Amino acid sequence: MEKKTSIGMAILGAAAAFAVYKFYSMSKEERDEFLNTVKAKTQNLLDDAENTVEKVEHYVAEISSKGKEEWFDKMYLLKKMFTDLYVTGNQQIAKSNNPD
Repeated sequence: MEKKTSIGMAILGAAAAFAVYKFYSMSKEERDEFLNTVKAKTQNLLDDAENTVEKVEHYVAEISSKGKEEWFDKMYLLKKMFTDLYVTGNQQIAKSNNPD
């Protein structure tokens, strides 16, 4: 093994051991609360990923339904898709309040 890999594995192992130590040094109630929080955040992440996949499938179907020569419409749909996927709520509000 390379020296960098060995050092990286040692650091990763120490971090994992410390995390396990901290987890088991918590009270039972704190561990349950922590696990419930992790489960809830994981579920939210999965829901967001599912919604994103559905949006992309919708836009891909919409782009596919356009004719071969309608590039302008396809580009507009792509711009709209990326805006929907990556613009945060505050940016959308600011954009709608300032329609430059």
